[in-house]
Amino acid sequence: MYFTAEWVEAALERYRRRQPEDTIMGKRVVFPERHYLAALLHIYTGSLSLEDIARLSGLSPEELLFQRTQVDFMSLVDYLRTRFSEWFREHLLLRDFEPAEYGRLALEYIHLEEQVQSQIKIPLLNQLKNLCYELEDRLSGGKRLAPYDEALFRRLLLFFLSSEALRPTLSSRLVNRAREAGEKAYPGEFVRLELPEREGFSEGLFRYLRECLSHEEGA
Repeated sequence: MYFTAEWVEAALERYRRRQPEDTIMGKRVVFPERHYLAALLHIYTGSLSLEDIARLSGLSPEELLFQRTQVDFMSLVDYLRTRFSEWFREHLLLRDFEPAEYGRLALEYIHLEEQVQSQIKIPLLNQLKNLCYELEDRLSGGKRLAPYDEALFRRLLLFFLSSEALRPTLSSRLVNRAREAGEKAYPGEFVRLELPEREGFSEGLFRYLRECLSHEEGA
């Protein structure tokens, strides 16, 4: 199962059940289902080629390339990237995962389209930074974070430790600083990471999406 594919499947199902009066970005919906699916799948251009996306959405490569020259289609792509990024951040902040699940989340994250990664990373990393500074201040007074902030700190740190272990970035300095503070406050909690195998991710994602997505004939 792919965590991010849950969103694609749910978003496509909502689109199929839309009402005639529904709008997107303030406009009446005019996109054929296959075009909408192709726009959804643009979150994966970090790991899937445009040819892959065309095949999964039931379009020819030429049709997809043409759509990418259209302002309305690319506006839809940007809108869906933003909606997905919001969903990803929300799920990470509000839910506890097992160590192996954080590794899987991080693996899917590093295979997302670069703009989507930025939309996810920047707000979350800023939140981790603020929590790290607050924890350091509290530790100097012999205290720890409040329970709600403590849960957020754990979730964010485990996610970023996993993503940095899979693919180091310039954010590693901040993440390591947060880890040092976390180890002082919660000894042993951030020592063990369970990282998945990176090899074959894109191929596995394509196979999974091909199996779980269906297209209406003539859409």
